[in-house]
Amino acid sequence: MREEIIREVENEFEQLRAENERKEQERKEEIRREQPEIFALVREREQLIFGTLRDILQGKAETEGLETQMETLSGQIRTRLTEKGYPPDYLAPVFRCPLCQDQGRTGQPVKTPCVCFQKAYQKKLRQRIGLSGDGGESFETFNLRVFSDEPIPGKAFSQQKLMAMVCESCREWAERYPDVACRDLVLSGKSGLGKTFLLRAMAERLVERDVNVLLISAYRLLETLRRDYFSHEEPMGDLFTAAVLMIDDLGSEPLMQNVTVEQLFNLLNERQNRGLSTVISTNLTMEEFRNRYTERIASRLRDRQNCKVFTIYGKDVRTGGTRE
Repeated sequence: MREEIIREVENEFEQLRAENERKEQERKEEIRREQPEIFALVREREQLIFGTLRDILQGKAETEGLETQMETLSGQIRTRLTEKGYPPDYLAPVFRCPLCQDQGRTGQPVKTPCVCFQKAYQKKLRQRIGLSGDGGESFETFNLRVFSDEPIPGKAFSQQKLMAMVCESCREWAERYPDVACRDLVLSGKSGLGKTFLLRAMAERLVERDVNVLLISAYRLLETLRRDYFSHEEPMGDLFTAAVLMIDDLGSEPLMQNVTVEQLFNLLNERQNRGLSTVISTNLTMEEFRNRYTERIASRLRDRQNCKVFTIYGKDVRTGGTRE
């Protein structure tokens, strides 16, 4: 997916440059047709440039005073344009980004993606994985005040304090990845406790850091795995190559006998063997997770060296329901 999005952005920048060139030519043709005196100055400037380049190639160029001549001609063109009611930069190169002039790359001799290219890529990535990109689901907008500050029955802490700890741990993981203590994370708890919000906030932060992340619902995940299973194709797509795979609401998808569990195990096993990270939110307790997906899969998420499980308790903040 990453390479596909990069190609899409590169194609868009190529189309943008073609559109820029078309606008430049249209403006130049308009001036040639309606303002011949200004066009004569433009032609004089072009001949000065091309003549100098030709002389350089022939080894007999005299560049002394060239910069002054160019600036004089450019100044005359800007003045005449203004006098005729045009913007002074009407005949200047057309581009949207002043840093790369819509090339998408900056730097010499090694070129790196421009800020504008990175933003275009991140926007497409957010759209592809279902993030709004409007900052609505981020660590900055995570509101701890919606959680109760009363102690959770049977616990020595409140829901608000628990969520503050979980939020900070998720934020730190997303900001430090891949330099993290545990490669995988699990957010376990009933509905309405903020798990999906935190998952999406983590994805936003990872996108900002240009980490190759894929966010997918459990239902879509299993649909993809089943499709590959029944087509007898080797499933080597983004699910198996994204640096961070984020699975939302695992446990809500329907089970298919001898398919769901086997495919999920293959996915987790392959990703762990490759040293890739998987972040899961689930409404299941770890015991329920084991009963649903077997001990073989559950054990993959109980490896304390590689996986951190956050168990979330409290009241459903969407409905104000009872505590879980």
